[in-house]
Amino acid sequence: MVSYDETAIRSEVVVIGTLARGLYQFLDGLSDAQLATQSACDAWTIRDVAGHLTNRAERQITSMTRARTGDSAPPSGFTAPSDNMAMSAANADADIEYSRSLGDSLIPTFAENYRQLHQLLDSFSCDEWRCDCWHPRRGTMKAREYVSQRIQELAVHDWDIRSGLDPDAALHPDAIPVLLGMSASWLRAAYNPRNQPPSDDVSFRFNLSDADPIDVLVTPERARAGAGLHQGDVDLTVDCDANTYLLLAYGRLDLAGALASGRIRASGAADLLDKFAAWMVGF
Repeated sequence: MVSYDETAIRSEVVVIGTLARGLYQFLDGLSDAQLATQSACDAWTIRDVAGHLTNRAERQITSMTRARTGDSAPPSGFTAPSDNMAMSAANADADIEYSRSLGDSLIPTFAENYRQLHQLLDSFSCDEWRCDCWHPRRGTMKAREYVSQRIQELAVHDWDIRSGLDPDAALHPDAIPVLLGMSASWLRAAYNPRNQPPSDDVSFRFNLSDADPIDVLVTPERARAGAGLHQGDVDLTVDCDANTYLLLAYGRLDLAGALASGRIRASGAADLLDKFAAWMVGF
């Protein structure tokens, strides 16, 4: 049976609270015109991203509450779209409609949903973290995994929102250790070479100035990431900080600008960094 570190989980719950409070304070200070500004997500304005986060907190509350009773089945009437891209499109449309339906109550609802979610997370303990919770993409996930995923969504979409108004926006520092821990699973899921996969294995090493190095191996079929994955020479070595690596991994980095400014430095086959960004497009 998998054993979970309760102290680590509690620390992540604190991070969720920090991110949610900070984002609420930011959103609450925006004008209607600013909320209507395009975010870093092509399909969404800042208001729409806020609606997405509000809706996802509500869904997590429902899913984790049902999981406590042993219910991890999809909600009544739920039909999964045909693939991840179709699901993303359907989610985008649904979240736009959701954010519009709330009108002026969107930001207060964001605050209330995250208050309720925090109370729920505080009430979980011990074996409850092993509960299977329904999730539309994965079918089920453990309650403990849902904690880290909430940090991922809050942190990355916090950046999506802030960068629409501040070109120097960065990922929240409290979230970076969690995102680094999740980056291997994210890259596996985000790998989408479409009709241009590599013809052979390609190895990357990201030397992070403020965290341990991360190796990535891209094959025609999949992407793997981890510490010490490569024992010999690599095809491309990249030097940057953790924030920059994560923005690249999550498809948020202006790569040309980062290279021009020296924020990211690469040695090896010159075209591989562009290919890395093109392969990790997500869904």
